[in-house]
Amino acid sequence: MSKIYSSPFKWGEPVSGNHYLQRQKSQNFISSSLEKHSHLILSGYRGTGKTSLIRYVLDKSSTSSIYLDLRFIVCRDDVIKLLLDALETCFPIAKTDGRLQSLQSGANEIALSHIFDLWHVLVKQSTQKFIVVWDEFQHLVKLKENLIEELREALQGRRFLTHVFVSHRQDILNEVFGNKKKQFFNNHTFYEVGNLDLKNCSRFLSQRFRRMGLSDFDLPDALLKITSGQAQLTQKLAHALAQIWLEGTTTRLLPRASTKLLTEHNDLFTTIWDEFGVNEKRLILGLASGYSRPTELGFIKKFNLSATSTAHNTVTKLVREGWLINKDEGYHIYNPLFLNWLQNRPGLK
Repeated sequence: MSKIYSSPFKWGEPVSGNHYLQRQKSQNFISSSLEKHSHLILSGYRGTGKTSLIRYVLDKSSTSSIYLDLRFIVCRDDVIKLLLDALETCFPIAKTDGRLQSLQSGANEIALSHIFDLWHVLVKQSTQKFIVVWDEFQHLVKLKENLIEELREALQGRRFLTHVFVSHRQDILNEVFGNKKKQFFNNHTFYEVGNLDLKNCSRFLSQRFRRMGLSDFDLPDALLKITSGQAQLTQKLAHALAQIWLEGTTTRLLPRASTKLLTEHNDLFTTIWDEFGVNEKRLILGLASGYSRPTELGFIKKFNLSATSTAHNTVTKLVREGWLINKDEGYHIYNPLFLNWLQNRPGLK
């Protein structure tokens, strides 16, 4: 089979179309929840494909929707502008009849409830339902202006609006939406996105490798052994491998692709590493060295964590922020590529 001349893999943005791997169980659950107009709280570790998943479901849905990317907001004014721009995109008629312009003229002073008052009216007039996706929701919670209570009040009682909140910070989602004494919504559903199904993913990789003229039948499973089915990392590694193959290299493809990714991510991982505190670095290096029980006295002594409480608090913080995962009766670094980078640091071995 002759080679194709472009990679059948994609990363750097949410995947769609032929680049998207079907996740039937998750898709069915989310679709069913949204059809019942139940607000959805979507969590999962970094890189599990939450954004690609929700976008795929919404693209297949007959219900109108808007996607709000909260990564770049730094203050309340940014939130207001994002919502007003989204409202104009969804309902251009509101701009022409002056209702939206009246909000935009006083954007710095208006309440969130005023925006959703108009949004609710426009959706109701259209006689349809509407879905709003709040992606990277943790950025909204971390703003110095406390918008959560204002948002809670603004979103109450809007029967025609369904909201989806997406974040890797499950602790923040639980804090905001899991308080039974002060419920955000009367009807909402939590759903955690996990890694890709390995069997389906192996088939997905095999089909695309064969399209490239690459018929190494062991390669997909070898790649997945590295990534454990983490969606974003699987796409990254497969993309790097495909690039190397298409450039004419035919040997040691997987090791070469791993090295390529490590080189490309060196600056990012260096920045991340520099932002960790001393105890976090010590604990992470201990885990990267092959240990998995950081609260045991042997680990604490070996890696200078000073006390059990220090180790416990550090582990809790790193798990909360998505750097560690608890499995097999121990703690492990979640991102295999970051682990590989750590293990190649001078002096670790």
